[in-house]
Amino acid sequence: MFKRLFFASVGLGAGVLIGSWAVRKLDRAQHAATPAGMSEAAARRAGDLGARWRAAVEVGREAAAHKEAELRAVYRGGETPDRPDT
Repeated sequence: MFKRLFFASVGLGAGVLIGSWAVRKLDRAQHAATPAGMSEAAARRAGDLGARWRAAVEVGREAAAHKEAELRAVYRGGETPDRPDT
């Protein structure tokens, strides 16, 4: 008797958990398919792209400054500066 009750409650609990997970997943998918969800995703991606672009420009500027210092040292007869760790 208790064995059946135990397994019935375990099955019911698992069913509730799986059902609630599926409902949340479907709600997120439904929201993502709406125009508001699509615009939120596009804005998020555009923000990420802008941050990556700024980081790439900064790394490029640092590399250009280092190369300029290296060339100045070579043509002025000084020693080559050490490369920074990247």
